Amino acid sequence: MIALILWLSSYTPAAEPAVRPAFCVAVNGNDQNPGTEKKPFATVGRAKEAVRQSVAAGLNQDIVVVIRTGRYELREPLVFGPEDSGTAEHSVTYVAGDAQDTRFVWGGRDFAGPLPVVVISGGRRVTGWRKGEDSRWTAQVPEVKEGQWYPRQLFVDGRRAIRARTPNADADPPGLRLVGAELSGDSKVYRLVFAPGQVRVWRNLSDVEVNFCGEWETMRKRVESVDEAEGVVTLIGPHVPMTNHPWNRPAPGKACALENALEFLDQPGEWYLDGQTGVLTYWPLEGQDMTKVEAIAPALTGLVEVKGTAERPVRNLHFRGLRFEHVDWPLPAGGYQGTQACHFTHATADGFAWGVIDAALHYEFAESCSVTDGDIAHLGGCGIFLDNGCHSNTIEGNRIFDIGGNGVEVSAPDNQTPAPRGNRIANNDVHACGMDYQGSVGIWDGMTEGTVIAHNLVHDLPYTGVSVGWQWNPEPTNCKGNLIEYNHIHDCMKTLSDGGGIYTLGFQPGTVIRGNVIHDIRRSSIFSVGAPNNGMFVDEGSKGFLIEGNVIYATSGAPVRHNQNQPDWHTWKDNRFGIAVPAPGRIGSGLYCDGASTFYEPPDSAGIDPKQLTVEAWVKLSEYPSGPDTRRWIVNKNDDEWIESHWGLVVDTGNVGAYLNIGGTQANSFMAWSTPKPVTLNAWHALAMTYDGSELTVYCDGKPVASTSIGKERAPGSTPIAIGRRQDAYNYFGAIIDEVRVYDRVLSEDEIRAQFAKPSKPDLATEKGLVGYWGFDDLGTDEQALREAMGKAGPEMKYRERWKAEEDEGDLVRASAAVEF
Repeated sequence: MIALILWLSSYTPAAEPAVRPAFCVAVNGNDQNPGTEKKPFATVGRAKEAVRQSVAAGLNQDIVVVIRTGRYELREPLVFGPEDSGTAEHSVTYVAGDAQDTRFVWGGRDFAGPLPVVVISGGRRVTGWRKGEDSRWTAQVPEVKEGQWYPRQLFVDGRRAIRARTPNADADPPGLRLVGAELSGDSKVYRLVFAPGQVRVWRNLSDVEVNFCGEWETMRKRVESVDEAEGVVTLIGPHVPMTNHPWNRPAPGKACALENALEFLDQPGEWYLDGQTGVLTYWPLEGQDMTKVEAIAPALTGLVEVKGTAERPVRNLHFRGLRFEHVDWPLPAGGYQGTQACHFTHATADGFAWGVIDAALHYEFAESCSVTDGDIAHLGGCGIFLDNGCHSNTIEGNRIFDIGGNGVEVSAPDNQTPAPRGNRIANNDVHACGMDYQGSVGIWDGMTEGTVIAHNLVHDLPYTGVSVGWQWNPEPTNCKGNLIEYNHIHDCMKTLSDGGGIYTLGFQPGTVIRGNVIHDIRRSSIFSVGAPNNGMFVDEGSKGFLIEGNVIYATSGAPVRHNQNQPDWHTWKDNRFGIAVPAPGRIGSGLYCDGASTFYEPPDSAGIDPKQLTVEAWVKLSEYPSGPDTRRWIVNKNDDEWIESHWGLVVDTGNVGAYLNIGGTQANSFMAWSTPKPVTLNAWHALAMTYDGSELTVYCDGKPVASTSIGKERAPGSTPIAIGRRQDAYNYFGAIIDEVRVYDRVLSEDEIRAQFAKPSKPDLATEKGLVGYWGFDDLGTDEQALREAMGKAGPEMKYRERWKAEEDEGDLVRASAAVEF
């Protein structure tokens, strides 16, 4: 499929004045210094103390703390209260800066090239690596052996290593199918049953975890014991009754993975930490020199806490150009039993309660604060959370990636609390979230008022891209007036189900969903059944939205799905769903079909349904059709194969076939199918069917591969041709289709072979018997609408240019694609 984001122009920054900071921090500084440019502090914490003294003396100007290039490893989170913040008139800003000046326009959005690399880290370096058995290397972590530390992530040279697991993350499918599951009536014993030979009494069983995949959430629990003979794994409690959400409970046929045993460490990029001995084992990737690598494990569970009160909020506090990295989130005693969007249930004295995974940056009662132009990455928990009492704050221009849970969160804890209002989440690149907890969301907006989620790039996620609302019925709440506009959302729903590019809940009067481009909403191989994945899933109680100008295509389920609400509860205007999308074709452009919504249906004409016919098409599959029925119609007419006059050129996994119905009913449905499978993946194939009044013949790449004798004259039908789906919309074809032709004569085998050998566009004036031709070089209004929408959606150009410049400088190590379940 063609790339749909273009770097359209270069950004030229304006000349910028140097600004002298109030305080400086440098890795070679000293906290006994005065914090000047020439004698900087060594830690951000010391600079915060100096700022507090200035605030206490009374602010009569802005305060700027410049943090020079380097990594600053925190020993405890940075906690900012009202005494550390600005006022309505003056700001306090912590910014990445170089050694001589700070080339920024304060309060503006201009840049002068790549920003300095300033990392605020909650991690500790792992050193002392020694060559072990085979390709493995080991390092001793004394704090683990002493019971003081047990990190759940490891980052090597800026990339997340994979915790040793089975099946491997790149396996197909990446999960083991459960044979059975049982939670005892008193909720004290939880057992999972596996197929014979899949479980063993691994060494250090208490280290081993089960990561179970439900419909829209996951469950993580440690292992208590294993019965190899019976294939039974008993999990460590306490357990929650789980009287709700049966779709997320372990059950026969559902998938899980096993993690964190030395026996699972069987390929490069994996690691294991022995909780008893403190020995960390890692298998290096190709090219990694363990005597030189930078290996970091997170030690803190938070980096920044901004906490005011309703009476004294934190005001006008800003972080710009900083990279926040390396935070863990310890697994609760009873494990993680997800409910939705990183919320989970846990046992209490009274039964169970809801909790939420912690964020690296947590704000409460903060007003007019910001986090801009930086990175939030390499985390075990969530990224940044604007919690209770947060008003008019900005999260903009950040790359938020390689996150264990949600990327960005904005919400009050419940409907009784005044909602956060007027916060802006814009121009961020949010991707590779849900690395540990696959039910995570790129941007989650719960109980809020007036949140703006605009111009973000949200992609590469195991579950939903953007989620708005947190009420499962249409009753009034404090959630209203939110704006979700011009976001580019793609490659979501890569692991779980029952979500989409945008997911909504509850009555939200005044909420607008406008100008978003959503595509490539996936379906994981771990699901043989389950709820659909959609471009936009308008879920329970959703009501009161204006939905306009959105473009949705290439979705595994329908572009839009409603559950417990009605389309007429909303206002719809100028949306384009399931559009025909251009892609590189066999000759020129082709038709990209998403397998769920896109197809092409030209106008019908009498001559396009002849008694004798030849139908041809070039196709390119990237994956074989899946599901209970793996047949897909490439080109066809007149309903389905049991209906009079139906004809269809069809694939079924790697086979090509054809249908003809002459006489109506199932008894008069004739077919011809190839065997073995001549249609391979990621290659163009020329497929054809002919019927001469006697013999139905199927061709692949110029050669006949199947035939059936019929000997009946067919009668024309009256319904249109459909390209990319069965004509009655029973299912859709996922592939690129090009050069579709219909003839009112039977082409000879030599003619079909010649067209395969030298593909070219036909001369429409002279091509004998050609009654229908579609080359897809001009898809008209759909293509234009897509181009216009792509021009507006996603981050604004200056942010794209800065990120590209930093990547070119080698300053950024991007997260790998979200690890499959």
